[in-house]
Amino acid sequence: MRTNLTTRNWPITLATYAAIFSVPIIAIALLLSVGLHLGGAEREALWNIGDWVRIPIWVAAAVILLIFVNGPFRRYRLWRLGRGESRAGNWFQRAKAFLLYGIGQGRLPGDTYASVMHLLIFWGFAGLFIGTLIVAFNDDFYKFISGTIYLGLSLTLDLCGLLATVGVLMALFRRYFMRPAKLRLASLWDDVVLLWLILAILVTGFLVEAMRLGATELPQHPDWAGWSPVGWIIARPLTALGVEPATFKDMHRVFWWAHLPLAFGFIAWVGYGKISHILLGSANIFMRNISPTGAAIAGSTLAPIADIETAEVFGAGRLQDFTWKQIMDVDVCVRCGRCEANCPANLTGKELSPMGFLRDMHAYVDKTAPLMLRARRNGSKDPLEGERLIAGDVVSDNVIWDCLTCGACETQCPLFIEHIPKLVGMRRYLVMDQARMPETAQATLMQLEQRGHPWRGTPLARTSWIEEMGNVPMFDGSQEYLFWVGCSGALSERNVLTTKAIARLLNQAGVSYGVLGAEETCCGDPARRLGNEYLFMLQAQQNIELFKAKGVKKILTSCPHGFNTLKNEYPQFDGHFEVIHHADFFAQLVREGRLKPREALAQKITYHDSCYLGRHNNLYEAPRHIVASLPGAEAVEMARTRVESFCCGGGGGHMWVEENPGKRVNQDRAIEAEATGAQIVATACPLCLQMFEDGIAAVPAAAEREMKVYDVAELLDMAVAPAPAVAKAAKADPSQSQAAEPPQ
Repeated sequence: MRTNLTTRNWPITLATYAAIFSVPIIAIALLLSVGLHLGGAEREALWNIGDWVRIPIWVAAAVILLIFVNGPFRRYRLWRLGRGESRAGNWFQRAKAFLLYGIGQGRLPGDTYASVMHLLIFWGFAGLFIGTLIVAFNDDFYKFISGTIYLGLSLTLDLCGLLATVGVLMALFRRYFMRPAKLRLASLWDDVVLLWLILAILVTGFLVEAMRLGATELPQHPDWAGWSPVGWIIARPLTALGVEPATFKDMHRVFWWAHLPLAFGFIAWVGYGKISHILLGSANIFMRNISPTGAAIAGSTLAPIADIETAEVFGAGRLQDFTWKQIMDVDVCVRCGRCEANCPANLTGKELSPMGFLRDMHAYVDKTAPLMLRARRNGSKDPLEGERLIAGDVVSDNVIWDCLTCGACETQCPLFIEHIPKLVGMRRYLVMDQARMPETAQATLMQLEQRGHPWRGTPLARTSWIEEMGNVPMFDGSQEYLFWVGCSGALSERNVLTTKAIARLLNQAGVSYGVLGAEETCCGDPARRLGNEYLFMLQAQQNIELFKAKGVKKILTSCPHGFNTLKNEYPQFDGHFEVIHHADFFAQLVREGRLKPREALAQKITYHDSCYLGRHNNLYEAPRHIVASLPGAEAVEMARTRVESFCCGGGGGHMWVEENPGKRVNQDRAIEAEATGAQIVATACPLCLQMFEDGIAAVPAAAEREMKVYDVAELLDMAVAPAPAVAKAAKADPSQSQAAEPPQ
């Protein structure tokens, strides 16, 4: 199972964990060293309040619990307006994810300040809640808290309360003084009120404790009082000033009656508003997509349309077209802004904001879902028939088409909200139900239908590169691997150079492989990402039938998009094959010594992570291993790398669809590459390669330095081939000179 933990700020976050979990350890150590002689320490239940409140408190708690439960239940009924979707099974993996990301807050690292702040509040409050339950059980069911247990619990709760208080004060300081842009744009009234409510609960809790210490332990058992350090710090100066025990008792009563309704109010509020993410977010993490985000299985990034031949509606245009889990996602969002802060479309000035479209959908659900639910109960007509659609009205066409499906939003979301399925579902509705799409998307889909590939105007055929090389075997079922060349690898002149380099490396290593040549057609990735699920289904079924007829077992791909489609999406249509990306394959051959880089490439190289190889399929290290194996090469990383890598701009069909107004994504990424000082950008994706070449040409500093872009296979081919063989190959095939000669 992939983890996608952000590593940049983990040292600070781990230090915060260490500080939090040291609380009970410190308490135990102090008890063992100096607290054993205080064996009689304890406190009276409901001291200074009276035993008469016990039953009213339990009655009030029951009422609060009903109010608390009603909130999630009301939302659950609205979610059920959506289509069915199974999120069951794989319980161990789900429990593991919940412990890591829910309890362990594993996705918080990234913003150091916010990460530490949230950890302090979460774990501080969790400790207080657990401790309060322990005290209630002791007071009302079985008395066991006395002596060292009492002192240790007192110290632990005080330190937990202190951690939570520091966290809340950090949050208030951030909101009122640091004021990051995402808070100004996304803040609602309950964001602020909630922080002040938590602070009031913490402060009144410490005041209740301090007044009790001033009236009892400080005058009677001063050795006990120090085990409640925060209360002691408040009560001790008041005692020194001459405050009498009777005054402490009066003040204790006032603060106790202020603290109780605040605490009960907070518990009731947890079922509603933003704070409900304590429950809903935890449930969302448990029901997360546990497969790679590129996998198009039910409930993950792109699910197939069930019964597509008889379906009346394609995609998601209305509320009831979304699944219940997708509607739940809308409620779970806490507007933290991390998706927006990492979205390449948003960062380059496009209309899309992952957080924004969820907020718009949430407002729509709040307004319309209760009306729909009431109509269903009464058996009456849908009250929203003919009203605004979500696709195109609530969420604009530009927002829907801006998405690059790069997955940055989903890998950053701490609550595992799945943005891409909603946007692609709405694309499907616009394309298949309303025939409404950008002109370039329409032209690409027509090209796919008529010619089986998305490259308009290419002079090449799928066999052109094979005819030029002359020593490429055709797959007949006897070879171990089918080399799936892909549309870009065969029909884009620049990427043909990569394809030839891959074939030379396979020959050099003695790999048993073959290609399909003219029998190969598009894998279907562009059709699916552009919303034409029917066309994708036809292409997938055609390829799967061909693979089975030829006895294909293992497939080697050069394109991460084809790799993802064949590996993760074809199993929906009973296409089960072992699929390997060429970067992973060649890295293994280098490790085994079957490919031995010898020629020096004394250049500074920066590797760009393809979204569909990295974020969507968790393959980060193999391409870097190839770069590291190149003699004389110096590897440098861009500012955003691995899981935080910035998209090239070609995903989601955008290789063939014009970007909406704003900066071009590939130019922003080219600027990052140029800032490393590298002479070469290495990729493992044909789309990334071409987007980088276009981006570098538009960035003056990069163009002046004549930065080059190569696939890792091309770089390995340069280093593996002996110099005479390189020269011979270049002479025999001049088109190979760029890929066969070391860069100068």
